[in-house]
Amino acid sequence: MSDRIKRLVKELNIIEQCRQYRVSVFACPPFLFVVIGVVIIVAMLGTTVLASRFSEDPSVVVISVSVMSAFLFVIGHAVVLSFQRLADASRMKSEFVSIVSHQLRSPLSAIKWQLELMLENMKNLSGDTLATMSMLHDQNERMIELVNDLLEVNRIEDDRLMLRPTLVSIDKLIEEVATQYRPLMGKAGHLFTIEILERPLWAFVDESKTRWITENVLENAMLYTLSGGVVNVKVVKDGNLARVEIEDSGVGIPLRDQNKIFTKFFRADNALRLRTSGSGLGLYLVRSLVRAMGGKVGFASLEDKGSTFWFSFPLVKGTSQEHVLHAQP
Repeated sequence: MSDRIKRLVKELNIIEQCRQYRVSVFACPPFLFVVIGVVIIVAMLGTTVLASRFSEDPSVVVISVSVMSAFLFVIGHAVVLSFQRLADASRMKSEFVSIVSHQLRSPLSAIKWQLELMLENMKNLSGDTLATMSMLHDQNERMIELVNDLLEVNRIEDDRLMLRPTLVSIDKLIEEVATQYRPLMGKAGHLFTIEILERPLWAFVDESKTRWITENVLENAMLYTLSGGVVNVKVVKDGNLARVEIEDSGVGIPLRDQNKIFTKFFRADNALRLRTSGSGLGLYLVRSLVRAMGGKVGFASLEDKGSTFWFSFPLVKGTSQEHVLHAQP
């Protein structure tokens, strides 16, 4: 209850909202909405009083209504201009992110190939040198992933997301991805299990996007589970849905942070304390991509107990495996 009250107070704090918009109070939409609401109330009361007192002289009422209308027009124009400025700022931000991301991707890709070539030719060098080169390669890979995530966010916000849906065996796809992560889970010291409770489960989704979604959630489960923990992947049929659940015994998500977990650039406090790498874009992209493919996504979590993230897609009914295989392009 206290968290809800804090959120309500924060939403009612117009000055704080204006700071987040990075505009002055007099160009801030929440403040202008309050102003125009007060003006409308005053205008209605004033017009009513004038009409009752000067009902015998309609010219006074007409003039007062005209003055109030003009004043409301000025306030309304200010509101429109403030939204126009915010819209322009959002458009410029989107264009800036797109341009910078595209400009960064080319040199980062060139650096990646050069580093891989150097690593291939430096196998006989000392361990410290190889370790340094490997670290540089890993950091470059993270930069490439960040740039790709920023471009994907930009496409989603601009409604330019490209999906290539085909009929996909969800159980088979999840099993393939999870099996690829088994060595990494073992290296991290986790007990890793895969449960496929029903086969086949066909859904009409973008295969590469679904694979990326699964990898992202699995990687989070691996990173935020301490050594010796448990990670379990389960695929079940839930009514007319194919449901994927990824459960871990990790650090969990504090209750105060759970309503923000799918927002851009957000990372929970306990995740920051673990000093794990991440931009805070992964789960935002997971939710956006799942919803874009007609699915649902959610989670349940307790701090210091673990989390279960799930996503589901509508099943394709009455489709045999042979028919599906022939229907794929």
